[in-house]
Formats: sequence, structure tokens, C-alpha cells
Amino acid sequence: MSVLGIDQVLQRIKTQKLIEGLGERDLKNPEGVTIDLRLGAVHKILSGGAFIESDRREALGRRKGVKTKLIAEFKKGKKNQDWIIIKPGDYYLVSTVEAINTPGDLLPVVFTRTSIFRSGLLLVNSKVQPGYKGTLTMGLTNLSKFDVRLQMGARVCDIVFYKIEGKTTLYRGQHQGGRVSPHKEERQV
Repeated sequence: MSVLGIDQVLQRIKTQKLIEGLGERDLKNPEGVTIDLRLGAVHKILSGGAFIESDRREALGRRKGVKTKLIAEFKKGKKNQDWIIIKPGDYYLVSTVEAINTPGDLLPVVFTRTSIFRSGLLLVNSKVQPGYKGTLTMGLTNLSKFDVRLQMGARVCDIVFYKIEGKTTLYRGQHQGGRVSPHKEERQV
């Protein structure tokens, strides 16, 4: 597996809408081989009860996520974006401003920007399956003893695109389109 160069990433952004909603900085002046993604939404967890059941021979397992409430959101065109304070021990589900349209030949992997963990925040993120379309949702927690102020639209992670050699199966999961959490019980797909 090889990493797509920034020239190929930018070309696919233009011709295939690989990433939608990018800021000017990353369209005109990206660094290295990654594209930075920005904080688009912050969701507070209101209630728990989450579970993930194992699959059985007769059916895939059931699951339930947490119930959330949107507490902050990036406003396109707004000059001064809102701030959120992440207190020690707080945990939120956060989403990106940008939407990803992953083709079958790429495996995007998300990495936390160093400015995030240097401030005491941990961004819990993962890979993105081929075929996934939508904003990305991650966990965000403050591991430090101090409050951290984070402005909506701040660059929080970057994404690397790995070229897949061989066959893939496209994502068909229930988080397609940027769904944050299934707060009602459902069967996995």
C-alpha cells in the first residue's frame, strides 16, 4: 500500500469530489501529503446504555449507541466562530466540517494534529472504509488538568490517503452520511 501524493489528492478533490467543504488553506497551501480537517460540530452525550452484541449464525448482532445533543456547530461564512471549553475529563463526539467521498481504491486514515495533543486533548479516530461518504465523527476528551478552549473550524486532524492494491468491498454500514450515534437499538448491517 502506498500513500497518495498531495498532487494526486488535490486532483481527486477537483475531479472526484474526494473531500467537500475544504477551507482555502488546504486547497491552496497544503503541507506534506495530508489534508487538514476542521472541527465542524460538537455533540454532548446525554445518556448511555450503549452496547454492541456479537454476531450469531442466524443474524448480525444488535447495537445501541448513546443519545447526544448538538452543542456547538461551525457556521459557514461566519467571521468569528464560536468557542467551546473542554474541561478536564469531558468527552464529546465531534464531527468534521468536511465530507469525505471515499472511492473504492483508497483507504483514508485520520491522524490527530500535534497541536491538539500538545494542549492535552485526545482525539480518538480511525480509518475510513472505501465507499464511505459523509463527515467524520470522532471522540474528543481532555486528558489534562486544565480547561482547553477550542474554536469551531479549528484544524483538529489530518487525513492521509493510502492506495489499495487488490479488491475491496465498499462500506455499507449505518454511519454512512455522517451519522453520529444510533441512540435506538438496531441490528448491524
